[in-house]
Amino acid sequence: MGPRNQNFNSASVDKSSRLSTREHSHAVEPPVTKTTLSELDVNKIVNNPKLRHDINFDPDLHFRPNLDGEKGRRKTQRANDFWTTMRTQLTSYITNRDQFEKELGEDGEWCLPATLKAIRGILETLVPQRDRASVEETFNVELLMQQFRKGVADLEKLALWLSQLLKCHCAPMRDNWVDEMVTQLSKGDRNGEVQLLVAGMQNLLGVLEAMKLDVANHQIRCLRPLLIEDTVHFEQKFFMKKIALGRVDIAGAHAWFRRASSLPDNLPTDGNAHSQGNTWDFIRALVNLTLPSKSSEMVPHTFLFDEERLIKLRSDVLDLINLEICTYLYRNLDAQCRLQESLYSASDDTPTTASMVTSRPASPADDLMLSSATLPEPDDFSTSRPKHLSQERGHFIRTLGGRQVWVPKVEGSRIFSSATSSPRSSPSSTASTPDTFSPTPLYLSQPVTDSASQVRTSLLAILSSSTMNDKWASLAPALGLQILRSTTTPLTHLPQFESHLAFHLSNSRSRVYQEAEARVLVQLAPILQKLVETYTPLTSLQIFEAATTPRTLSGATTPQVGGAKEEITEIATRIAHIGILHWRVWAPLAYLVDPDAEEDPETQSERAKSMP
Repeated sequence: MGPRNQNFNSASVDKSSRLSTREHSHAVEPPVTKTTLSELDVNKIVNNPKLRHDINFDPDLHFRPNLDGEKGRRKTQRANDFWTTMRTQLTSYITNRDQFEKELGEDGEWCLPATLKAIRGILETLVPQRDRASVEETFNVELLMQQFRKGVADLEKLALWLSQLLKCHCAPMRDNWVDEMVTQLSKGDRNGEVQLLVAGMQNLLGVLEAMKLDVANHQIRCLRPLLIEDTVHFEQKFFMKKIALGRVDIAGAHAWFRRASSLPDNLPTDGNAHSQGNTWDFIRALVNLTLPSKSSEMVPHTFLFDEERLIKLRSDVLDLINLEICTYLYRNLDAQCRLQESLYSASDDTPTTASMVTSRPASPADDLMLSSATLPEPDDFSTSRPKHLSQERGHFIRTLGGRQVWVPKVEGSRIFSSATSSPRSSPSSTASTPDTFSPTPLYLSQPVTDSASQVRTSLLAILSSSTMNDKWASLAPALGLQILRSTTTPLTHLPQFESHLAFHLSNSRSRVYQEAEARVLVQLAPILQKLVETYTPLTSLQIFEAATTPRTLSGATTPQVGGAKEEITEIATRIAHIGILHWRVWAPLAYLVDPDAEEDPETQSERAKSMP
């Protein structure tokens, strides 16, 4: 690299690349440096409260380059700007060093020495003490820059030395990356190709960053048991300092817990829950925070480290509620179709009782191929006869036996009655005769049938195709179509059903939504209660192992039913894990102490530990 290489033709340099060095003075900071990687140092890991909290819940927690979102996009753009600037500066230096140094100034900093310093700094944190002397001697930045100015820098030799050093300390899976870096630096140096030289240094920094990440992730795996076991002590010590500085609102948290513990119990449990005392009161309050219908309630400041987990829990609970709504509407729609078929499947061509809904003469159109059972319309279930059969409205259906039967439209209830004409607070999803087939609340519904479970599985497949925050609103038409197609209802009723479904989904004011939420809580409560009983006597590490170990379903459980059960259990496990750990940290600091007392937090903490 540098003037010693005579293969570089200055005449071939694109004039557009000869930009002023001063225009790029803002981009001399390499994208990866010892400073940017400092959070990966073991002392930073041990003293990072958010990381130490998160490690309790994620068995796969590890460091990786953060290029997500807008922040990641800006980081990538800055890196691209840096390497573009480096290519421009190297080209200017090689073609006209005097002009380049004149524009740079005596104290000017540029990309090449900045990159070499960054490489040296990271190397010193990666290699053991026995190799430090070799790094200091071989990777002397000032000496390398002098050699570069005189045209005697041998980057090929330097690349080979780096290869040997890195392969002694990096994971084997990084070897190909190291070899690619050596090839690029060697060919770029021999042929005077600035593009290859810059690519080689870019890969070198990439390898060093990956090695630093590997070391940090290995340290996390080794330290995880100790960090988890010490969670409560560490967090109490950390937050007591914050409380003393007035940076945590324990008064608001205390008031929240007192309000929540005095609310009616929305979790149906057996008598054993009351023996858990304040712990179960807190778990009930936590469940309340996870309900989408309570999203407007203020989350206490004490949940600072669990904010993302609560948001995810609330989203997953909403998924369960909306799936209950979909299953409920499917069951009602399917039952209505089966009811119509059963009412008319046994009908005969000659009526025997004039008052029967199905007692109509067979139409001459029996030979025609008409639609299957449709959604009931207004007047479907009345037994009153119209005065003139010639004015009678209706349609044909094909019975299970293959016969076609004329179905008149007469007085009765409609499957989609309006909110104003229904005793329900939202449109009813049940077609019924007024006295016999009244809607059944979801929490009293029969267990999900195999067909309903299959529909649920198909709905989950549709939902998995979207990662948008408003997936339920955007996918409601597709979900409605899938539900309708799972019954014998004609697609002509799709717009009506889509509107009906969209009204209930994610709508906490809907009666159907409220019943679905109650059903989810009924299923959740006994599992959650059992988990709280199980986790309470365990250590933090034992809870982590119990909560994060993959669970297997009983062989007697069908995949469809097992899937729904597993989802409820998974949510209950997360709530119990978050709740027990949070309670251990904050009960003596905020929930079981009077924030207006004159005692200092440490004294209050000791007093609270003796409280029931």
